[in-house]
Amino acid sequence: MTGLTLGRVFGTEVRAHWTWVVILAFIAVVFGMDLSDGTAAAWPPVVAWGAAIATAAVVFASVTVHELAHVKVAGRSGIQLPVVVVQLLGGPYVMEVKPETAGDELRIAIAGSAMSLLIACALGAVAAVLILGPFDADHAPDWIQAVGFVTFTAAAFNLLLCVINLLPGYPLDGARVLHALVWQRTGREQVATAAAIRVGRYLGISLITIGALMLVFFDGLAGFSLVIAGWLVMGSSRILDRRNVLQGLVSGLRVSDAEDADAAHVPPQLTLDVFAGEYLTERLGAAALVQRGTELLGLIGTAQIRKIPRKIWTRTRTEDAMVSIANVPTLDGESDLWSALELLERSGLDALLVSPGGAGSALMSRRSAAKLVHQKAEERQRELIALGQMKKGRGHGR
Repeated sequence: MTGLTLGRVFGTEVRAHWTWVVILAFIAVVFGMDLSDGTAAAWPPVVAWGAAIATAAVVFASVTVHELAHVKVAGRSGIQLPVVVVQLLGGPYVMEVKPETAGDELRIAIAGSAMSLLIACALGAVAAVLILGPFDADHAPDWIQAVGFVTFTAAAFNLLLCVINLLPGYPLDGARVLHALVWQRTGREQVATAAAIRVGRYLGISLITIGALMLVFFDGLAGFSLVIAGWLVMGSSRILDRRNVLQGLVSGLRVSDAEDADAAHVPPQLTLDVFAGEYLTERLGAAALVQRGTELLGLIGTAQIRKIPRKIWTRTRTEDAMVSIANVPTLDGESDLWSALELLERSGLDALLVSPGGAGSALMSRRSAAKLVHQKAEERQRELIALGQMKKGRGHGR
């Protein structure tokens, strides 16, 4: 994941996505220019730009607290991810947590919007006191007017953040809320996933349609924003639709079913040019164990060698590029395959160690997993064809 590390909160590393550089600069410049040119308030430049920068900072803090609310509630349910990346909308934390019950999912998903609503109420109360209270808003000191502006704007932003995040489309929190409610009602998580994907697709189409109309007939910026939001929701729904199909294909399978029967063992002194040419050609997603005698040293695959400039492959050995064997997760062969695939994806590696309970040397690689999925997809296709022919035969029989 990309982003600037801010620290650790509730045991989770918090990072700010790089897009905040653009977002915060935009907020500060737009409000700073508006507040300092006399169109909104005739404030001195230092007060105007101070209010603009403070508004940008509070916006970022609000989104961060929104995400941390998810982290805190997930932690209470025994769920913790190592990293949360703060984004303006649809933070990945609520997408990546895997709750065991619908109730846990509902609490985690709604925590962010509940926190945003609480912040909106608190800041709105402060703004109301400053604007409608004992002070004359038009003649109050500049700094009081500035604080009133910042708190009112931040309150409005948090209210908007709450409402938008409750829309039922991935990657927004509302999709997980819908998923949890359907899961709770039907007792079937895959049914809930399919429902959330379907509703998200309709939401994306609606946002794109409304945005296109606004783009042509009304506000161009707002219309463009809605089109982008709709495209994001539809894209996320397509990704999750494919994940749902994949999960269905591997349902009931174990890690041992996806073991790489052709896993290679290579010496540590082998250079990367030779390794890539002999072991990775036509073996997309494959990996090899680096071994000296009977000692396992590490794991190497495409993910490792692509980090090394090709021009130095001839003088770089596999032991220089490998991941130490101690840092490669080990799975029991009887573990659920879907959970293993999720771990493989999060690890960023090309394979994981498979062991029946000790320090084994078998691998489950991306290549072997893809081969199994392809096999299951073909079997499913043949079953559907056979079912279709059976129904067709019954129709002719009538």
